[in-house]
Amino acid sequence: MKEKKAIVEAALFISSEPIQLYKLSEISGFDFEGVRATISELKESYSRIGSVIEINEVEDGSYLMQVKDTLSGALVELLRPALPNEVLKTLSYTALKQPVLQSEVIKARGEKAYAHIKLLINKEFINAEPKGRTKLLTTTEKFSSYFGLSRDISEIKKVLGRMLND
Repeated sequence: MKEKKAIVEAALFISSEPIQLYKLSEISGFDFEGVRATISELKESYSRIGSVIEINEVEDGSYLMQVKDTLSGALVELLRPALPNEVLKTLSYTALKQPVLQSEVIKARGEKAYAHIKLLINKEFINAEPKGRTKLLTTTEKFSSYFGLSRDISEIKKVLGRMLND
């Protein structure tokens, strides 16, 4: 039983992306209720000791272990993003303005943004739907999952706005 709990905790710790309940069940040997109970115990334990670590349930029912939001701004310099800084700026602009026309992103970010947008589409962080002579850009479920954000566009805008104002 202790080993199963340790497997759930370790899996959440090493994963940079949310993990589905079924996957945690599969690797730990717990049924779904056992995984949920373990996660609940971990959350209580982290809270009781005043840990800076938290486990959040993402909208799709998967789970993500992360540093509390209150500390993430101070630690951002330690992270090595999977995307270059300039591409992250284009992604941030798209997320804040979405749904946004590609032409507006190019106007704000410059010609180099064409390559950024192509990369972000390939990495499945944004969608591009044809709209006249340009494209309408929005973030994807993968974007929300990867960054631990809601799929609700207004919520994404609020969170990103708070992060940029800190």
